[in-house]
Amino acid sequence: MTLTILHAPHIMAEPVVIFDNGKTQPLAAYLPAVKPTVQTAFEVTTTATVLNAEHLQVLSQSLPVITPELTPGNVAPKTLSIPYLERPVFIIGADALSLQWLQQHRERLNTLHAVGWVVNVETVAQLKQLKQQTTPLELVALSGSELAQQFGLDHYPALISTNRIEQ
Repeated sequence: MTLTILHAPHIMAEPVVIFDNGKTQPLAAYLPAVKPTVQTAFEVTTTATVLNAEHLQVLSQSLPVITPELTPGNVAPKTLSIPYLERPVFIIGADALSLQWLQQHRERLNTLHAVGWVVNVETVAQLKQLKQQTTPLELVALSGSELAQQFGLDHYPALISTNRIEQ
């Protein structure tokens, strides 16, 4: 009996991958922010470079992403209630208005730890340009059709938080 209790930690099973289609994306964007461990500047830069290259490769496999319901334009501010939203989400496309908006709001987006949802992008070059503008923020290239319908959006760029949609 004592022998079994002493060796119990060694009996735990490892997780088994049942299916992996190669397009798996990290859940970090959808989970609450966790306080990062302290790293040296070299470790952070090296890790970020490797992860960004891998993330861009995964994102490029989902291209092109086209959301006909959403176009670049002005977004009227709205109040709403999404208490379950862990992190703010910003919606952009690969267009001049989105790039200008990113330059103007980059610092705030970093402070909020917002996640980017790219709803209109056709090429890897466009996605790479967006990624350069948003580093170290996370980007996900996905259709925004359901998002447009759910929130009554016609245009982007926009920032969605727990209590507001704004531009």
